[in-house]
Amino acid sequence: MSTRGRPRGFDRDAALLAATRLFWARGYDGTSLADLTTAMGISPSSFYAAFTDKRALFAEAVQHYMQRYTAIYIEAVRSATAREAAEKILRDSVDEFTDTERPMSCLVVSAAIQGGRDTIDVRQTLEEHQHALAAILTERIEQDQTAGRLDPGLDAAVLTDWVRTLWEGLSNQSNASVPRTRLHQIIDLAMTAWPAAGAPVRSPASPIRSGSSSRDRSAPQT
Repeated sequence: MSTRGRPRGFDRDAALLAATRLFWARGYDGTSLADLTTAMGISPSSFYAAFTDKRALFAEAVQHYMQRYTAIYIEAVRSATAREAAEKILRDSVDEFTDTERPMSCLVVSAAIQGGRDTIDVRQTLEEHQHALAAILTERIEQDQTAGRLDPGLDAAVLTDWVRTLWEGLSNQSNASVPRTRLHQIIDLAMTAWPAAGAPVRSPASPIRSGSSSRDRSAPQT
């Protein structure tokens, strides 16, 4: 039986992981085909048969990243409350960031952002993915508003952006080798700011009463 087009003698998943580590370390533009085949332990012919080309390989690495974080969000929004969902997203992501057995996924994304024309479509896919994840959390927050667990006047999109901002900060901290335990402590502190049922989050477009001070604007409503 013909085996044309089916490379043999190597573990495809292990090869993809090795390539992802290399993209992490050197960026997309700084990684050559020779670098990839050496790190993956395969010949150029096997590389082309299995992955087509460098851009397709990188797109597959990013796709794997997106699948992992989509799974985190989908599992998290099954939590009893939006607060628990947001906290689970942050904690599970931190565990993913600090998994020493795998490359830091956030750095794979950084490599895509810093890439040239070859990765434009990958960047667009990532942006769409990030918007989709935000929509998942926003919908969960709106469910809590309907159920009376959060103020109906709260701007759900702003609260979602707050969670995403925390996520980005935790990602950057993990890149700077901040240990997992410290990152979880940061989450402990951050979640104390989650709004109570009667504390709406002001939208950037919401008017502020004239003559009110910054102290007035920051005070909790009663």
